[in-house]
Amino acid sequence: MFLKSNWHAFRVPVMNGLGFLWASYSTPTPQSVKQVFTLLLLCLIISMSTGALLFHWLSGLLEYHPKTAGIATGIYTVAILIISFLVHPFRCAFTLMFPTLGTQQGRKLVLSLCVMIVLVYVLPNIATNIVELTHLMKCTSENVAHSVLNSSALSNIIKSDLVSKVKNIQNLGLGDFVEQLSNFNHRTDIDVTGLRENLKSLSRHVGQDFSKAIHQLEALKLLSSRILAAGLVIYLFMDSSIYLKSYLTSVRFDNVYITGLLKKNADKRGIQVEANDVKNGVNVTSFRMSKRELLKCLLPVLMITLYLLMTIVLLVFDHIVHYAVVAGGPWLLDIPPTDISMDIHFKVYFKHNTCEIFGCKPSEVVNFVKMYNATISSDVTQCKTTPNKLKEDVIFALLLLYFLSYCLTFLEVYARRLRRKVASSFFQVQEEKRITFLIDQIMNKKKRRQAKQAELESTESIKQGNDKRLFMILPLSRLYACFPARKDNAVKHTDEIKQSDH
Repeated sequence: MFLKSNWHAFRVPVMNGLGFLWASYSTPTPQSVKQVFTLLLLCLIISMSTGALLFHWLSGLLEYHPKTAGIATGIYTVAILIISFLVHPFRCAFTLMFPTLGTQQGRKLVLSLCVMIVLVYVLPNIATNIVELTHLMKCTSENVAHSVLNSSALSNIIKSDLVSKVKNIQNLGLGDFVEQLSNFNHRTDIDVTGLRENLKSLSRHVGQDFSKAIHQLEALKLLSSRILAAGLVIYLFMDSSIYLKSYLTSVRFDNVYITGLLKKNADKRGIQVEANDVKNGVNVTSFRMSKRELLKCLLPVLMITLYLLMTIVLLVFDHIVHYAVVAGGPWLLDIPPTDISMDIHFKVYFKHNTCEIFGCKPSEVVNFVKMYNATISSDVTQCKTTPNKLKEDVIFALLLLYFLSYCLTFLEVYARRLRRKVASSFFQVQEEKRITFLIDQIMNKKKRRQAKQAELESTESIKQGNDKRLFMILPLSRLYACFPARKDNAVKHTDEIKQSDH
């Protein structure tokens, strides 16, 4: 009992203080110096707090230079302070931005933000991992190609050994052959160093192209984030301004709420107002949601679930690509060295011209037999992979945004009520006009309903009276129907008597 009384004693001054703060903030013209200073203090607090959030947003998330973010924040803070303090409709529209986040427009913005996060973070991360996998394959093939080029120098060694062996022969008859073999050695010499330099140059250009593409992708991601941020703020303010304009210019707009003030004014005029008296009427005197409001939440829930499933598919694909880079890297780099053996057998037979006459056999002048060995291997130390794993903050942000979308689906009803409550507290004269219009509509509807009911009752009573008369007259009409037949029979009998007398 003691705690209850203390809570009541504490609650009353707190509620009175909050009521004074809101009255000072929402009034078109302050009524006292105290309200003026209270309004100035509230506008200063709002401008500084939102300015701090804006600075963190610009410098942290949107990666603007701190100096640029500070200048933009300073201009924003001063402008919001002056305009919100002097311009009452702007203050109302700025306040309406916060409950607008909980309506259908806010839910669409949250889903758009989810899609943008997927486009800006998830898809580029998938592309980066694919680039890493491609780079790994390119590096491995380059190493193998370098090793093959190194082994191709073996052919130059073999040719040089052959030419040296042939040149050592002291036989004048082989002069032309030695000269031809030397020319062949010179023409087929493989420029291993030049090929290696060309391959390195090609690899360097490909790497620069990949780096340029990744840099452009990062720049595009940052630009998209900045455009989305600016569009988000502009869209919220424009939607709030459009709502306020419709609220002030049309008494029919969003005028379906049965408020306590409406019931109070209706009681003064002697009528009872219920939610079913207004088309799509909503009773805001309680926190209960109607069945119609619950059914309206089903379609948004299905749409959010569809977006969530698409996001999960992309996240799973990103995980698969990342796993392919992590697990496939060692497999691609694990190329065992390959040994190559070349067994050279080179023999030269010389047959003198006199052998054509005497039939002698050609003599063997060169017998070159030698085995050459080479190894083709890949240098795995030159190929380094850096798999890019998606940040846990991105996944957490997506889960939080989708959870917020589901919550906003059911909180949309209360956000709409709060938005109208804010607008009505800023423009109480317009709210009185809207209430009067709605009461007149309800009274006219009830009068038409009563007139129709009276007409139905009158028609029913007339019908019942006619049925009673018909019930009373029906027996007499049946008796009356019998008399004409008897009269006709009497006339017929009189005529027969007269004919018999004649």
